[in-house]
Amino acid sequence: MNFQPLDWCILVAYLSGSMFIGIRARKYVENMEGYFVAGRRVKVALGSATLIATEIGIVTFMYFGQLGFVSGFSCFLLGIIGLIGYMVIGKTGFIVSGLRALKIVTIPEFYELKYGRGVRLLGGILLFLGGVLNMGIFLKMDGVFLTQTMGLGQGMLLTVMTLMLIVVVSYTVLGGMFSVVITDYIQFVVLSVGMLIATAFVISHVGLTEMSATVMRQFGENGVNPVTNPRFGWSFILWMLIGSVAISALNQPAASKSFASESPEVGRKVFLYTGITLAGRYMIPMFWGVAALTMFGPAADSMMAMPRLLGAVVPTGMLGLMIAGMLAASMSTYSAYMLAWSSVATRDIIAPIMKREFSERVTILLTRIITGMIGIFILVFGLWYEIPATAFQYTAITGAMYAAGAFGCVAAGLYWKKANAVGAYASLGFGALAPVGFLVLDFVKSSLPPGLLFLVDVNISGFLSFFLAVGGMIVGSLLTQRSHPPVRL
Repeated sequence: MNFQPLDWCILVAYLSGSMFIGIRARKYVENMEGYFVAGRRVKVALGSATLIATEIGIVTFMYFGQLGFVSGFSCFLLGIIGLIGYMVIGKTGFIVSGLRALKIVTIPEFYELKYGRGVRLLGGILLFLGGVLNMGIFLKMDGVFLTQTMGLGQGMLLTVMTLMLIVVVSYTVLGGMFSVVITDYIQFVVLSVGMLIATAFVISHVGLTEMSATVMRQFGENGVNPVTNPRFGWSFILWMLIGSVAISALNQPAASKSFASESPEVGRKVFLYTGITLAGRYMIPMFWGVAALTMFGPAADSMMAMPRLLGAVVPTGMLGLMIAGMLAASMSTYSAYMLAWSSVATRDIIAPIMKREFSERVTILLTRIITGMIGIFILVFGLWYEIPATAFQYTAITGAMYAAGAFGCVAAGLYWKKANAVGAYASLGFGALAPVGFLVLDFVKSSLPPGLLFLVDVNISGFLSFFLAVGGMIVGSLLTQRSHPPVRL
């Protein structure tokens, strides 16, 4: 067991404090706007801290750590691409400022304003399904991280996953966005300290020279060149360049932080200041993954190697603080994601199907119930599902399932006067086609003829999703201008 009594004391004290603060935040929930978007009172500093905390959790450390283990330094390009995406949004206000100005709570609300209720319903279904599938692996990967770093053993995986779920659901259900924002600020500080401590100990135990030699010995040029690396290549790079803007701006958990800001200008700045730290936040766990490859060798389990490394090199006391920081990050991620997807289900799926607007009390109640149901799903799904490709590529392709169509609908709806409902339906449908095809065909890829194997190439599927979504919007809209005149906002 790596965890000692001092580590347990630090961890329990932190979790108890976070739950207390999160649950106490419910007194600030005066109405539905307070529950979903914190009353739109969030300023730049708090908004940036909470978005940073939301966008990196234990699952992020895990899939970036795995990527570093299996690809060397070549995956560091993702940090640069992510930085570019956030900076483009932050400098221009692309998409996020326009949506914040409309005072919406969820992205599908925009679909109804621009295209009608039917598009809102379809968009809400795709957003909910893609979002929940996207976080379906979170809990298992977090459980693996904790059992490996703490030395609890695989037999404790289910117990750790269940306890994590109870903690997060409790304060998210009770306090809504106020709980998320208030606890995120604390978690941002603890996370930053934990990452610095862990990195210092990794460097002291695994030398930089030895890491570089291992990468060159294991991967050769592919370890430093993402273009030649078979896991990446140009299709992956193009997909990531498009996705870094589209998914960042239209990922409901991230977008909700912009919606909660004081103004469109504040929402833009939240993305700008968050982007400044993004490259480092991506590259640090990738660096840990390369260090794990150096320490344990290529025969080690790619998913478990990085947490094993941290459990081995970080000493007692510091290990407790680091785990508290990692749990802080995960609690931020879970709370924001659960609240986002449950609000979409309530406001954009159930309400349109029922053809009625629910009262604020009923809306919040339904959202709390669905949050609990999402928690149960990710517990069961995480234990059962075998991830295709790497965990990062799985999260990227499930993200593209809703983000590709959303990008076509929202970007065109805000900036192209000819965008109409037919184009929106085509964009949503075609955008989801390639990712859904990949997830389904991956189960039968051994029986596919050689000419169709490109359909189970995650990088090609991801790039195609955005290409088809934009093409669907343009062609669908241009062919039906007379029968379906565009609606001006």
